Amino acid sequence: MILIRGTDLMAKNFTEEDIPLLKQRLRESCAQSWKSKGYKLTSIDTLTNEVGISTELFYRLYKTKEELFLEVLSMIQNQLKEQWHFMIQTNSGIEGFKKAMNWLFEEYVKHPTLYNFNNPDYHLFLKKLPKEKIEHLRENDMQFFDEVLERSNLKMRIPKEKAYGIFSTLLYTAAMKKDLVYNKCEIFNFLLDSSIYQIFANSFSLANQKSY
Repeated sequence: MILIRGTDLMAKNFTEEDIPLLKQRLRESCAQSWKSKGYKLTSIDTLTNEVGISTELFYRLYKTKEELFLEVLSMIQNQLKEQWHFMIQTNSGIEGFKKAMNWLFEEYVKHPTLYNFNNPDYHLFLKKLPKEKIEHLRENDMQFFDEVLERSNLKMRIPKEKAYGIFSTLLYTAAMKKDLVYNKCEIFNFLLDSSIYQIFANSFSLANQKSY
């Protein structure tokens, strides 16, 4: 049995069955703090105060702060997948893919501390991770892209790895600190429109190929 403290949890005894709920609350609190403050300023003390548990209990749930952050990344990636799949289902074809890419780009713009992998704060997080964990993050990115392509049901004109590189580069424009010359959202859309029909065969072309 586990004793924890907190406003609504004070003087309550928790069993092992309560652990999943506590961890879920920590993940949600961590995700919000990461989006608004970044990795470095998201402290264990802040998270435990928000959830209403002791620091001692935190370290019984997670060995390190980074272990929690890795779980948060997995949670957010699953949320992105669900939203992406919903958008693809309601908007089919290349136009649906473009809308989903625009939505993902806007997410990157709104939460740079979470999605800008090139900022110093994110590099500080990566330095705390063993190499195998970093490699696992890269593999998850590729897996996300694989699932996106499969659900989109679009025929590719170029190798998948090249397409992944192009879309990743386009999304990185969200990391621009300010619009230096022109609105970066419009730049993103221009580049996406310029490249997407070179990456995917549109449905009209496929229909013509089948008619011959």
